[in-house]
Amino acid sequence: MSQSEIGAVIVGQQVNAVEPTPMLAIIADRRLSLAAMTALLLRDPKWRFLEDARGITQVRERLAVLRPPVLILDSGDAESFSLVDASLWNGRLLLLLDPDDDPAVFVEAVRAQPFGYLSRRASRESLVAAVDSLAAFGFYLDPLLTDQVLCALRTPEVESTASPELTQRERAILVRIASGKSTKEIAREYAITAKTVGNHVNNMYQKLHVHHRGQLVLYAAQQGLATI
Repeated sequence: MSQSEIGAVIVGQQVNAVEPTPMLAIIADRRLSLAAMTALLLRDPKWRFLEDARGITQVRERLAVLRPPVLILDSGDAESFSLVDASLWNGRLLLLLDPDDDPAVFVEAVRAQPFGYLSRRASRESLVAAVDSLAAFGFYLDPLLTDQVLCALRTPEVESTASPELTQRERAILVRIASGKSTKEIAREYAITAKTVGNHVNNMYQKLHVHHRGQLVLYAAQQGLATI
């Protein structure tokens, strides 16, 4: 991705406020792709255009100010995954990938540790579902990309970062996380506090060298503990 070609469109939602709240940034190095995704979202009246930016410097500046919780990154260049660091404000990165991309692209995508993966062939409904899922649950994996993402996770350079040394309780909680249950739901099931569940989750993060629940879901699928 050329730093001068990168562009971003920030959109918001009208949620009990006079001004729309920044909710989503679409970032791409292809103007047609940027315009197409923006148009898909804006067909729903709940979304509002806020502003756009051009060039990596301006894009980073506007994202740092507006701090949208979800970022969609579309680029044909795997090296671009690190150009915009949403983790600086706890944003959740959603990568747009093509099912026919080279396997090396998926390996780089997994190593970037995004919160979600969406196919470029996705419908408007899938795009909205991905955004909603990231905002609500912190993870999304497009069914069109499941095989490619799981295959990338099994490559030696990615697989070697994970350790399977989980306790029986941690594995049980992992299965429930992968099934979509919340911390409170898991706590009620085991008659423990939400804080205790959180401690187990943090222990899994450290043992598996991951940073968010989406990666736990992928690990569970990789180990045959869950079906995506």
